[in-house]
Amino acid sequence: MIDIEKFSYASVREEVYHSRLTNGLEIYIIKKPLFTEKATMLTVNFGSIDSNFTVRNRPYQYPEGIAHFLEHKLFENESGQDVSHYFTALGADVNAFTTFEKTSYFFSTSNNFTKCLTLLQEFVLTGNFTEESVAKERKIIAQEIDMYLDDPDYQSYIGILQNLFPNSLLSSDIAGNQNSLESITATDLQRNYKQFYHPSNMTLIIVGDVDIEETYRSIEDCQERLKQRRPAKATIDKLPYSPIVKTNSMSMEISTPKLVVGYRGKKFTNDISILRYKVGLRLLLSLLFGWTSKTYQTWYDQGKIDDSFDMEIEIQRDFSFLLITLDTNEPIAMSSNIRKKINNFTKSKDLTLKHLQLLKKEMFGDFVQSLDSIEQVMSQFNLFLNDQDSYFEIPQIIETITLDDILAIGNDFFEGAEASDFTVFPK
Repeated sequence: MIDIEKFSYASVREEVYHSRLTNGLEIYIIKKPLFTEKATMLTVNFGSIDSNFTVRNRPYQYPEGIAHFLEHKLFENESGQDVSHYFTALGADVNAFTTFEKTSYFFSTSNNFTKCLTLLQEFVLTGNFTEESVAKERKIIAQEIDMYLDDPDYQSYIGILQNLFPNSLLSSDIAGNQNSLESITATDLQRNYKQFYHPSNMTLIIVGDVDIEETYRSIEDCQERLKQRRPAKATIDKLPYSPIVKTNSMSMEISTPKLVVGYRGKKFTNDISILRYKVGLRLLLSLLFGWTSKTYQTWYDQGKIDDSFDMEIEIQRDFSFLLITLDTNEPIAMSSNIRKKINNFTKSKDLTLKHLQLLKKEMFGDFVQSLDSIEQVMSQFNLFLNDQDSYFEIPQIIETITLDDILAIGNDFFEGAEASDFTVFPK
């Protein structure tokens, strides 16, 4: 009998069922009555920054891009066939992605859900690696890397991360580079696969109108068939915080310069939840620079910014950063303007209760709208899941967080943050 916990979020009428199997696999089922579509995501806690680690006092170092290479390689089964074709035959869409800390495999379907659920577990948990198949996949990934080399938005993104996190895996392309790609062997892939692709290092998220107990039994039966030995615990090397590069640039075939202003936060040591911290920072940036702010409207009316203006926040225990990106004909001046606004953010006239209430309503509306999409619920639940938080706690955070809370979070982040900028200029 599987021990299943039920979590109810009455304010948004959502229910989450949670369990952990004896092999360590953590399972979340989000019940969505009357929805015909169902979606599942199997996430491995192994990403692009995890290639250096220690097991039983022995250090291991592997080439950049190995987590992403594994993601690609698992879609080829032992017979050399593309697993995605099997999902297509069952009427399902399947895909995968690699981030700094995770690799996720997911599908959505309205038919043959149990068969797809079993297939997902089987192909992720039965990796096969030969030098011949690795050489074949290497060529495909090399083309992907070359494609990003010609993308100015991606180059500005990786450029600012190289400024903020020099000598760190955070400054490397998730796919690696041509040199690291050439050095990845079938043996490297096999060793990393055995180390990290164990159910005890995975989370399975299911969203849809499914029978809870029947689904759990199906997963338990599949996991029993795929039983494997649990590896010794790996300790991932801590990310170095080297001195930042304050500014850098490159030239590409573009018409308008692309600017990114970035802030590297200190390593997260607060008792406050990461989700609440992130929501607070998001609201602060929206107050200061969002489309409802006087600053945004003034810069837009003056032609200094356009609709490309965007903000990104990444808060994790071991690293944090904040990016403001824009296309502008005045990159040097705008970098200075953004920094001045942030340095003096407590004096901004946009920091009012009325403005905050407007943004809270907008954020809550976006959250409610996301609940109508099975795939959106799955991806957001996966994105925000940690030991403290759940995606469905966002409404309560929005309701209870105050302007003083937001200012305190802003002060905490920017007090210890270091700033940099990166510009892609037209040739």
